[in-house]
Amino acid sequence: MVSAEAFNRYVAERVRLNRAILKNPYWFLPVDDKGHEVFMPVGRGVKSSDLCGKHVSFVVCKNVEGHKGVVVNGVDCSGKVVVRHKHWWCHKPTCPVCFNRGWSVRQARSVERGVDLGFGKIEHVVVSVPSEDYSLREKVLRKKCRDALFDRGVVGGCMIFHGYRVDRERGCLVWSHHYHVLGFIEGGFDRCRDCVHERGDCRSCDGFKGREVRGYARDGYLVKVLAERKTVFGTAWYQLNHSTIRTNVKRPHACTWFGVCSYRKLKVTVEYKKSVCPICQHELVEHLYCGRKPDVLAVFSSDRSSCGKREFFGDVEEDGRRVWVERVRSEHYG
Repeated sequence: MVSAEAFNRYVAERVRLNRAILKNPYWFLPVDDKGHEVFMPVGRGVKSSDLCGKHVSFVVCKNVEGHKGVVVNGVDCSGKVVVRHKHWWCHKPTCPVCFNRGWSVRQARSVERGVDLGFGKIEHVVVSVPSEDYSLREKVLRKKCRDALFDRGVVGGCMIFHGYRVDRERGCLVWSHHYHVLGFIEGGFDRCRDCVHERGDCRSCDGFKGREVRGYARDGYLVKVLAERKTVFGTAWYQLNHSTIRTNVKRPHACTWFGVCSYRKLKVTVEYKKSVCPICQHELVEHLYCGRKPDVLAVFSSDRSSCGKREFFGDVEEDGRRVWVERVRSEHYG
């Protein structure tokens, strides 16, 4: 553990790089990693580049006619364009600027594509490790957790490693390894979720809860299904930006796939996800700004934490002159 003065300097520097870390204590509390120095919560490394989080361009909806008469949050969108910021992200889990808005967003989209395969309903599962296995290597522990998942009827999905939790009494992150899983359960879980029964009835049941109770008695691994999630992306994004990675490997992975979603069995066609207008659903196209509004011009020298809203409604014309011009990129050099 570090001194209070050193910790304050550390937090101040992290806030300077990314003000969003103040939203969650997990992102700024000190880490008690004694005995586990090769593991680190994501976002605790050094900034990858001076470009991380910087404004790159604007993407704009050109369908002005489709906005006529539409009112959003009290703003009449007639004659206005929808403008969205684009920023540069390095997509490295260690970067304190990009880990929550760049890396974890891209990984969550990958998880969202990977589990949309028609194997059933996605469930959020947590696997807790028995105390006698605390000393095992993470690679061995991952295999034992995967075996416990198969034993309970989880046929596949992705596993996200969490090595730390918040100790509120000590005010720091302490070692408490477990796995969050977004996966498919054989027979589903709705039957157990909606079941009304007496205490102890689950042991003889052939549903997931029955397999869970009998499996825990055998191996001591607690496999628990959490409350029904709202979105796959939202759950994956949150678990990824709280995940733990190794520091002694070149390319650490917080998320791994298993079962019917394993790398050998899963064949996902990567599709380009278009940015669309929230009003008319037209694709947003990269534009140049040729106006003189100070609040828009200030964005060019800003980063993600200081540029204000990610989206805003801009005027098509200023002083009778069109200020949003579509950017045309050349296909050839020279």
